[in-house]
Amino acid sequence: MPRERRQSTKESPIHGGSFAFWLRVVLVVAGIVAFTFRPSPAWVGGPYVNGIYPIWEHAAAAIASAVPFSLGDSAVLLGVGWLAWRIAIALRRRTWRASGILALDALALAAFYLIWFLVAWGWCYQRAPLQTRLAYHPSAVTTAAAVRLRTLAIAQINALAPLAHAQAKQPLNLVALRKAWLPVVQRFGDDWKPHVGAPKFTLAGPFMVANGTSGFINPLTLEAQLAPDLFWFERPFDLAHEWTHIAGFAREDEANYAAVLTCLRSRDVVDRYSGWLELFMYLPPKKHYAADTFTPLVWSDFAAIRRRNARHINLAFARFSWGTYNTYLKSNHVASGIANYNEVTRLVLGIPLNRAGLPRVRS
Repeated sequence: MPRERRQSTKESPIHGGSFAFWLRVVLVVAGIVAFTFRPSPAWVGGPYVNGIYPIWEHAAAAIASAVPFSLGDSAVLLGVGWLAWRIAIALRRRTWRASGILALDALALAAFYLIWFLVAWGWCYQRAPLQTRLAYHPSAVTTAAAVRLRTLAIAQINALAPLAHAQAKQPLNLVALRKAWLPVVQRFGDDWKPHVGAPKFTLAGPFMVANGTSGFINPLTLEAQLAPDLFWFERPFDLAHEWTHIAGFAREDEANYAAVLTCLRSRDVVDRYSGWLELFMYLPPKKHYAADTFTPLVWSDFAAIRRRNARHINLAFARFSWGTYNTYLKSNHVASGIANYNEVTRLVLGIPLNRAGLPRVRS
């Protein structure tokens, strides 16, 4: 082989030199270690969530608030673009060596994002559940208690509906929502103030619409993002839910519980309507509701939700994506998977509140 050809191969962008090669190897090994490592709940709930994590959350919030677009979308697109570039180079070379390096590139990229996910937020799944810190009484979770709560929810929904609908065209009151939300997550165990704000537009919007996802946080950049087809009476609850994830609570039932308490504590009538409406839909339903159970305004809101879901949700895609998320939750020690969303009922019934609407802590 001519010397010029050997030199060209040595500097090939496929290889990138020995340093780049070993950097990829180190990333893959580090990713494997990170995937198998499970920090203790005591460490996650202490030095991590109330020490290291707030520094990162505040920094991420400061950077994200300075740009009008989603940093999380940008982070994902950069990775996709880099991998597409490496694939294009490998296809041009068409050698077994190029294919091997491409496979190493893909593994290194996956390891990089896995490490970023775990360190930036994913370890929050190892946090001890709320029942270990709050005054949870399993004996209070009964069918009779659920029926009483459902009756109360119906009464509150009917009473709040005309007041809330009168403000339907007003923008979401972020100040009131955050004021009601912050004491909740601090009572849950945060001794710091998360920096949260309005949700941002995301390129994942069409996928959220198609599978019925209300919202999510990007775990790489800690930005809250809501589905573009949410109704005005769904947004307060769903945003409070996503804020709670940003505050370091990964479990879905805990995020739902925080959203319920937040909305019910808020002075904003739309927030309270949103909270009671969402709580009602998580409670065990009756087989049949009489026409006079709800006012026409409430029935119209339920009908709007049904029409939206029938028009937008792709059932095949929804089954696949929610099945994938179910597996993801179980792999992160949430044994009930997506059923964890519905377990908010146990928290609502089993944890007593004080006069400020905050949960009582364990003695």
